[in-house]
Amino acid sequence: MTEHVINLGDDIYYQDAYAALYESNDGELFNFVFQQAENKIIFRSIKRQITQVAGIPVTEALYDLETPYGYGGPLTNCYDSAFLTAAFTAYKAECIKQHIVCEFIRFHPFNPLTQHDDCFDFFCQERQVVIVDLTLAQPGRWSKYSKTTRNIIRKTQKVLTRHQADDAMDDFLNLYQQTMDKNQAAEFYYFDRDYFNQLSAIPGVELLAVKLADEHVSMGFFMQTGELAHYHLSANNSALLRENGNYALLDFAFERAQQNGCKWMMLGGGRTSASDDSLFKFKTKFSDHIKPFYIAGLDFMPEKRAELNKLWLLKHKDDPRKMFQLYRA
Repeated sequence: MTEHVINLGDDIYYQDAYAALYESNDGELFNFVFQQAENKIIFRSIKRQITQVAGIPVTEALYDLETPYGYGGPLTNCYDSAFLTAAFTAYKAECIKQHIVCEFIRFHPFNPLTQHDDCFDFFCQERQVVIVDLTLAQPGRWSKYSKTTRNIIRKTQKVLTRHQADDAMDDFLNLYQQTMDKNQAAEFYYFDRDYFNQLSAIPGVELLAVKLADEHVSMGFFMQTGELAHYHLSANNSALLRENGNYALLDFAFERAQQNGCKWMMLGGGRTSASDDSLFKFKTKFSDHIKPFYIAGLDFMPEKRAELNKLWLLKHKDDPRKMFQLYRA
């Protein structure tokens, strides 16, 4: 399958309004642009001060960078090695000047810069993500579903209704809390009402839902900008799981994104990187198209990063985790 996105910068993950969701009180959007004639690269992350490590105050004015939750990575229109070398050299110099220790990047699966991993100090495939081809008409798209999935969706069409639910935020928040509790989700995923209000105000974001009579079965936020659509956050009514609302919800979301001109729906990966992860396997019921998801790191002050990670390890001697920004664990 030929994969092509004309302008990745149009994607919601590269929009300032989306990044603002993750700035909170201690972060700010950090942009750096390097240009030579018509060749251009944009570096974009959230900048935060490192105030403490494992409860130990950090007295120096040190900062780090991280991609907003989701996908990102530098965007460029030139992949010439000489240009990239000059760009990354200038970027590192600016970051050192601003006392930025390092940067952690979650690469957009459609970002071609992943083919130039030599530009980064750390680079690896973290997991795989599932993508649905929306250029296919409904019969072609359904042909990619598993047989069981097609049967389930046909049954849901007889009893469940589908609708846009931007006016049902209270219902979503209630179901979302239930879902996070059931999944024993990390604290990070317990987003508050303000987060969802800001999210829903971004152009291209909508809350979709499926109902059994007057009761919501499944609900989810989907993001559609340019050629790409994304499955963002969803919730299910724990008392109505047997209705398979999540199947109906995704099929509805594909239809909506297709009508809005999107070519791909990115479903993401699993809760873990394991190939048998239950969420990942659920998503593969809708598509056999898989792409790698890469993470990367840039070391602007490698000695300082090692020092901060060592400080964290002093408090967690038996912790087996290996992370680029371990001091943030």
